[in-house]
Amino acid sequence: MGTFDKLRILIADVLGVDEELVRPETVPDELEADSIDLMDIVGEAEQLFRVEVTDEAIEGFETFGDLANYIDARL
Repeated sequence: MGTFDKLRILIADVLGVDEELVRPETVPDELEADSIDLMDIVGEAEQLFRVEVTDEAIEGFETFGDLANYIDARL
């Protein structure tokens, strides 16, 4: 299972949405994710993948695919 597939499960769980709604091009606002949701997603992703996601990087993410790409680059 690839990084985005694992991230998709995590995001769907945190947001309480169907996994099919979480795509690389999905913008968090499309799933009504607020800043607390995003911090939960990033925190859980850091633990799952054992990477650190900087605040500067988080500010640059526009889609969930951006987060997956960031993680992939650090694995």
